[in-house]
Amino acid sequence: MLRPPFWLGLLLSLLLVFIEAQHPLQQNEDRCQDRSCYPITGNLLIGRKSQLKATSTCGSQGRQRFCIVSHLEEQTKCFYCDSRTEWKPQREPYRLSHRIENVVTEVMDDKNRNWYQSENGAQNVSISFDLEAEFHFTHLIMTFKSFRPAAMIIERSADFGKTWQVYRYFAYDCDSSFPGIPEGPPKKHTDVICTSQYSDVAPSTGGEIVYKVISPHIVTENPYADEISTLLKITNLRFNFTKLHTLGDDLLDYRPEIDEKYYYAIYEIVVRGSCSCYGHASRCIPIDPHVSPNTVMERADIVHGRCECMHNTEGLNCEKCKAFYNDLPWRPAIGDEKNECRQCNCNRHALRCHFDRAVYESSGFVSGGVCDDCMHNTQGKNCEQCKPFFYRDPRRTIDDPHVCLPCECDKAGSQNKGICEGEEDAERGLVAGKCYCKTNVDGNRCDRCKNGYWNLTETNVDGCVACTCNLLGTYNNEGCDKYTGMCTCKRLVTGENCDQCLPEHYGLSEHVDGCKACDCDIGGSYDNTCEITTGQCKCREGFSGRRCETADSSFYCADITHYVYEAEYANLTRGEVKTREWPSQPHEQTFTGEGFAQAVEGTIITVNPIVEVSQKYNVIIRHDGARDPVGWENIQITVVRPEAEGDGSCSDAPPSDDFLIARIYPGSRYIEVQPAICLEAGVQYELRIQFNEKRGNSHPQERAAANILIDSILLAPPTSELHIFQGSARAEQHLTEYNRYQCRHLALSLSLFKDQRNEVCERYVCPIAAALLNKTSECNCDATGSVSGICNVQGGQCECKPNVVGRRCDQCAIGTYGFGPSGCKKCDCDAVGSLGNDCDKQSGQCVCREKGIYGRQCNQCQPGFWGFPECRTCQCNDHANICDQSSGACIECRDLTTGHYCDRCQDGYYGDPRLGVGIPCKPCPCPGGPTSGYQHADTCYLRNSGNNTQDIVCNCKSGYQGERCGECAQNHWGSPREVGGTCERCDCNGNIDMAMEGSCDAATGECLKCLHHTEGAQCEHCVDGYYGDAKLKTCQRCVCNELGTNSTKGACDRVSGQCPCHDNIIGMQCDQCAENHFNLASGAGCEACGCDSNGVVLNHEGVPHLQCNIFDGQCQCKPGRGGRKCDQCEDLYWGDPTTPDGCHRCECNPTGSKSLQCHRNNGTCECQAGSGGALCNECARGYTGQWPYCNPCGECFHQWDNIMQKLQKQVHALIDTANNIEDTGVASAYDADFEKMEETLKETKKALSDANISKEDIEEMSKKLALLKKQVIAGREKLGAIETRISNITQAVDFAQKDLEHLQKEVDKVTKATIELEDKASKIKEADVLGAFNITRESASKSLDAQRRTDAAIGKLAAAENQALRASELLEKNKNDFEKQYVENEEALNEAETLLGGLESVLPKLNEQVCGASSAPCDALCGGPGSCGFCGGQSCMEGAVSKANQAKSFATEADTRLDEKQKEAEEVLSIVRDVLTETTKAKAKAEKAYEVAKNTAQRANSSRAELDKIAEEIGEFLTAQKSSPEQIRNLAEEVLGKEISLTPDQITDLTGKIKESLAKINNIDEILNETRGNKSIAANLESRAVKANKEAELLQKAMEEIREALQLADQAYNNVTSVLEEIDTMQVQARELIDKARNSTEAVEGKAQAANTTLAELEGVMSGVKVEYLQISESAKNALTTVDAALAAATNAEQKNKQIQTDLERATELLEKRMEGNVAPQQRAEKLRERAAKLLYQAQRHNDDIDNLSKDSTEMRLDDYETILADLNSRLERVTRDIHEKTDFHATCG
Repeated sequence: MLRPPFWLGLLLSLLLVFIEAQHPLQQNEDRCQDRSCYPITGNLLIGRKSQLKATSTCGSQGRQRFCIVSHLEEQTKCFYCDSRTEWKPQREPYRLSHRIENVVTEVMDDKNRNWYQSENGAQNVSISFDLEAEFHFTHLIMTFKSFRPAAMIIERSADFGKTWQVYRYFAYDCDSSFPGIPEGPPKKHTDVICTSQYSDVAPSTGGEIVYKVISPHIVTENPYADEISTLLKITNLRFNFTKLHTLGDDLLDYRPEIDEKYYYAIYEIVVRGSCSCYGHASRCIPIDPHVSPNTVMERADIVHGRCECMHNTEGLNCEKCKAFYNDLPWRPAIGDEKNECRQCNCNRHALRCHFDRAVYESSGFVSGGVCDDCMHNTQGKNCEQCKPFFYRDPRRTIDDPHVCLPCECDKAGSQNKGICEGEEDAERGLVAGKCYCKTNVDGNRCDRCKNGYWNLTETNVDGCVACTCNLLGTYNNEGCDKYTGMCTCKRLVTGENCDQCLPEHYGLSEHVDGCKACDCDIGGSYDNTCEITTGQCKCREGFSGRRCETADSSFYCADITHYVYEAEYANLTRGEVKTREWPSQPHEQTFTGEGFAQAVEGTIITVNPIVEVSQKYNVIIRHDGARDPVGWENIQITVVRPEAEGDGSCSDAPPSDDFLIARIYPGSRYIEVQPAICLEAGVQYELRIQFNEKRGNSHPQERAAANILIDSILLAPPTSELHIFQGSARAEQHLTEYNRYQCRHLALSLSLFKDQRNEVCERYVCPIAAALLNKTSECNCDATGSVSGICNVQGGQCECKPNVVGRRCDQCAIGTYGFGPSGCKKCDCDAVGSLGNDCDKQSGQCVCREKGIYGRQCNQCQPGFWGFPECRTCQCNDHANICDQSSGACIECRDLTTGHYCDRCQDGYYGDPRLGVGIPCKPCPCPGGPTSGYQHADTCYLRNSGNNTQDIVCNCKSGYQGERCGECAQNHWGSPREVGGTCERCDCNGNIDMAMEGSCDAATGECLKCLHHTEGAQCEHCVDGYYGDAKLKTCQRCVCNELGTNSTKGACDRVSGQCPCHDNIIGMQCDQCAENHFNLASGAGCEACGCDSNGVVLNHEGVPHLQCNIFDGQCQCKPGRGGRKCDQCEDLYWGDPTTPDGCHRCECNPTGSKSLQCHRNNGTCECQAGSGGALCNECARGYTGQWPYCNPCGECFHQWDNIMQKLQKQVHALIDTANNIEDTGVASAYDADFEKMEETLKETKKALSDANISKEDIEEMSKKLALLKKQVIAGREKLGAIETRISNITQAVDFAQKDLEHLQKEVDKVTKATIELEDKASKIKEADVLGAFNITRESASKSLDAQRRTDAAIGKLAAAENQALRASELLEKNKNDFEKQYVENEEALNEAETLLGGLESVLPKLNEQVCGASSAPCDALCGGPGSCGFCGGQSCMEGAVSKANQAKSFATEADTRLDEKQKEAEEVLSIVRDVLTETTKAKAKAEKAYEVAKNTAQRANSSRAELDKIAEEIGEFLTAQKSSPEQIRNLAEEVLGKEISLTPDQITDLTGKIKESLAKINNIDEILNETRGNKSIAANLESRAVKANKEAELLQKAMEEIREALQLADQAYNNVTSVLEEIDTMQVQARELIDKARNSTEAVEGKAQAANTTLAELEGVMSGVKVEYLQISESAKNALTTVDAALAAATNAEQKNKQIQTDLERATELLEKRMEGNVAPQQRAEKLRERAAKLLYQAQRHNDDIDNLSKDSTEMRLDDYETILADLNSRLERVTRDIHEKTDFHATCG
């Protein structure tokens, strides 16, 4: 077997060592990857003994004796210390050393073998610990061998001892040791407090002091906060002991050896912490840089002071960034944010950088690194810019060493000595390397002059000298030569400096030619020159535009056909005008004007032209000869001139030029006569065109039939004579173009402006206009016939309205009439009845073919005939005179007839009015007839009943029955046989079965068999136990919650269904507690929540949520509050939530306290046995050890307790003595001495007073006195010392008393802890059986409670189940009713929703009225609940609450008044019914009067009709061929033979009576119309009375509507008042019209009287009356049509007036109910009543008069009155004719 070589093994060993050395570093990097990292903590004292110092050390100066206090009952045992050498465990004196370094435990076996000890009796001792670097200090543990200090301070320094801050104060009595320092647990980590937790006397040895910088009892929101970091950071730590614990024997004994047992002795100090690396290192290394961090240390648990920095940081504590990592500010690493130092970005052009705060902030806190010493010609904070005179090469990256290239600018032509643009930026327009040239220099390198400059020199500030040339006028806009300065002009530019345009050019610019041609219009401008800047030509009058090529606004350019004379308007000899309608399409037009003049052989057409420009003109004849194959061979044209003036332009024209011969060729549309004739401007000529033989050698018949249609005569100058086509080559070019496109021919043949548009020809229109007139012409469009005043620029045609023609739109086209603002209307002459479609231009009357044809359009028959054009006789059974023209239906049937042929009776009448039958129409007796007031059928008929008799059968209205409709039908009620009586359907609101007999009372209408759970006279109420709207059949059973309903208050509300609730319970079913109440289940009402408004949470509006849980009443407490009402601190908190200090979290230690809930007032915890302190986190008095491992003190404690009891007795005795001293002074053993002194003094005084004293005696006495003084002074001093000692004893007694009380508490705690320990032991032995039992017992209690709730719930469920079963049974029984009810409920719900929507729409208005703003919530305006102002509270008289209360009181009062009004209304209702009966009777009488008046009017109409018929027969007789003169004479004699039975006096008397009647009657037509409408008025009154009856009966329902309408009533009243004012105004106007009509009537009566004398004259002229009568009848018909329209408008106005009157009545009713004392409606009602009474009186009087006149026809002398009626009819015709004339006059006005 081969062995590996030695070197291989050595290599592997070295490799393993290297790997192990690299492993910690790799691990360190991994821990700091992407997050903060921290070194492990340890005891900072390890390895730093030499850095500990103490101000007092036992035996530091030599051997020193000390004692202990644990052998008080035995022989005193003392020991020695010698600290001049360090401690060693072998032998003395080393093991007697108690230096401060002994507190550092490096070997666990030495922990209690050595210790630090101070000098005996030294109170103020300080121990300092100085670190070599910054560290993090977390907590401290000090274990004492002696008593712990009675007072102590822990201090820190973070600046190596320059400044100090206190961590914490420790004292047995904080108030006396550190006055002013707060006690109690800290609330913040930074709080400096004093605590007595670690300063008790016990234990005498082994006691600890523990201090944690970050208290676990305080919630740390941010462990990385600056204040936390500052607390942890230290460089020095100092412990100041300021007071020793003594047992009081030093007060009793002043011997020095007493202090030998009082000193500070410490076994161990542990200072836990770590090196401070700010989260940038996971381990630390030695400070000495020569010691490798991977070297095996002497001790592994040493916490070194140099951080092994990561995240690109460096320094002892990683407190700064590495060099070249300064792009971001240094920050500590926090949690997942490593805050790594970032490398500067210098684009590889620098090796150093620094951080600049200003740069960092200006970058938006993104980058703050600034590079130092940039290389490669770069600069900038990132070396991202090139230095001046260098630019960045866009082809290279920024980190390229050669990215910056030198500029290449010419120094002579560039600015700043050749500096170029350093970077490329397209958005800013920067080009890298671009040179910045001088003002007059150009080029990439600024090495050439700009255009217009020359002579580049470096000394010139602008670089080059300006050329004298105009730059715009030089070649390529370059100005002069850049080296010589010479100018080179463009093609159309001239001048030495190229600064002028050539003639007839303008606008020097950059154009390639420099200037543009003037190009002035050949006609619109005077010449071709223009303004050199704008190019504006010189325009003729009316022309505009730069070139003068267009006309001004409202002007036009006349074309070559400007001088046109229409042949149909000319003077025509032997010719005829032929008009034609214009074609519908403009391109189909072949003529101008209204048509043609038809010329025959011998026709002469004469026109009188006047021209505006003197020149030669061709005569042009337009004609319609395109279809004439022959033409016209001989036409002679003669110009008749006025006497010529000698100097006229045409004075030298030969006379032969005025006689021309023309010929029309077949197929042409016009001829242009040659040669041209000379005409002078402003001279009127006569131009005669004579048509001689059409064709030579033609046959006479052909010559007789020869004709041609001539359209118009034109005058147009020859094209070549126009100046625009003369004088230049340019003009000849225009002429050639004009002729090539045949522009003249297109204009003369009416084709230029039609479908044959030619842009070239249109372009010449304005130039030709200038040649014709030297100006443009004004449009002058007719304002009536044109759309606007703007016309077509070419030709001047205005835009005409429909059917309007002419250039100016000033006449109607052929076939139209009525020229007006809307144009012209078509004649629409009937093709059959008229001779043509043309009509009168004003009236539109067509020319009818024969006299029998009638009408404007010749499309009607004469009156009495129908069926155009046959015109058949009307068939109306002698009951009408005229019929409808198209259908033959009779119009205005008489004698109560109706129908197409007046062949049946009107509704309400019976009979057979047909010719040959002759049964007149009579009223239907159903039962009383139409005018009786109790007619209950609209129609009736005759029925054969046998025996040649006929019965009348009535067709009863709904609700009536019986042979004469005199009975009410089933379930109807009323009195049908009384005047005004009716049968009404029983109003039971749909809650009875109409098919069931007897469902209501037939006499009273009371409902008897109500359905749908309703009751009442009208089934208007729900029965008890049901609610809803009985009128809507929505009564349903009330559903009330048993717990919330107070059954003693009765059933639910019948309307709303509201159940009677207990107190503080709401809801329709009493199933909800009121707001802020709970406990519905109590059955006696809900209780108030009583939530503390300051202790509950806030809702989304920021208002305290005062609603509690509806079951248990628990309020919703905010954090920190508890209790049912949230008026206490929440669980595990203590304090008073109402004070500023608020609540504090209980800090009871879970291990040492019985419960985590502390005392709610002072926060103290109830401790387990052995535990003590405010938080139960320390050992109790009488116990020793490190909590929670506390043990009883044992016999030592009891011995001390006995001693303390004895001392307590002595103290009590001393206290009594001290109390006596305070009262009587010092009275102890010195009392006898003082008494002796007093006796001696007395004796001395006596001796002095009795004996003679010598000088020696005095001296002896003086010596004795001095001795006595000394004795007194000595006594006083001794007395003062005694009093001082007594005071000290008293103070010691007080301290002892406190200690005794404290010991007693500790004894109690120990006793209690012992008992608890025994309990715990038993619990441990019993495996926690008792705890389980307690939990089980609590669980059992909860289970019993849950069971009770379950039983209650089961009971409720059982009850609910029973109710459900009963409901199910009831549902099955009433399923259909329920379903029907459901549907009704749905409908009611929809109506309610609609009503709610309406209310919601009213809400903004209500808010606007209440709150002053239309927004829905008023809080913003009112300030919320309880605020005054608009809304207000009870104390705000102007607020909404007060207003609402007032409104409520008003509403209550109004409700009471409404009830009273209801009673009054019922009384009024009975009165109304009585009045209704009287009204019905009056109605019946009125109907009778109306019937009589109607019969009389019918007789009058019949007489008039007979007269008309007689007149018609006379006319027919006179015009008929069969009428002989003899027959006419006989008929006239018969007419003249008619005699009037009345005498002249009787006639005069009757005429006077008629005049009086007429005078009384204001308006005849109105009265006739009113009389004609009496029936409908009576029916309307009847229906209104019935309606009033119903409204009175439904008054209760209207109460609510009245309440809602009260506010609307005012507005309605105002509106009605304004309407009444308008009506009054209208009435005044009507009265004025009536007065005028009365005057007219009187005048007419006068005329009628005069006409009566001329009645005989009518017989002689009767033959000529017929046609005139027909015309008058037609005019009357038209007038009647106008009157009917006016009457329709009046009827409409009357209907609106009636509607207004109805609204007025309703508003009046509302106002009467609301406003007492308002007499205006009563006055109006009184006026109406008076008016009705007058009407009734007049009707009665007329009834009497008519009764006298309407006797039986067999008993009256009809023959005597026929003459009177004829006379009246004659008068009536005259009056009617006058009325028609006036109607026609007024109809045509305006």
